[in-house]
Amino acid sequence: MPKNQSRSRSGNSSLSTTTSRWLILAAILAVAGVILWQKNQKSPNQPALAEPAEVQFERNLQQQKPMLAFFHSTDCHSCIEMMELVDEVYPQFQQEVALVDVNVYDAANQNLLRRARILSIPTQIFIKRDGSGKVFLGVMSKEQLRQELQQLTAEP
Repeated sequence: MPKNQSRSRSGNSSLSTTTSRWLILAAILAVAGVILWQKNQKSPNQPALAEPAEVQFERNLQQQKPMLAFFHSTDCHSCIEMMELVDEVYPQFQQEVALVDVNVYDAANQNLLRRARILSIPTQIFIKRDGSGKVFLGVMSKEQLRQELQQLTAEP
């Protein structure tokens, strides 16, 4: 009789181990599903994906809108410094001057980089209504940035 009890217990134990494994696997899949679902949900404050930089650039040229084309990466010290300056100064000019923010490491921007002949970063190009531009390499001072943006807004 002890042998039968032993077999019966090991049979239940095997069934219970298999059931536990399936429950654990189901729980892991459920958690992974919830995480993926949450990542794909847009928060109400999250803006829609912006159009590509080259499309923005072309549209502003065609509309003869003055613009600042800002070429940078998100990991170089000078670029980060310049991004902070743009974030601080540009908002007061956003109604009159378009900003085309170009991350040089984004594959979608490679054609625009070639067109603009960008060789170093950060690079700022201030483009007038007539399409002519003024190029600055490196970090500008806050006053320089403000002055260049004011000149773009002062044009007829």
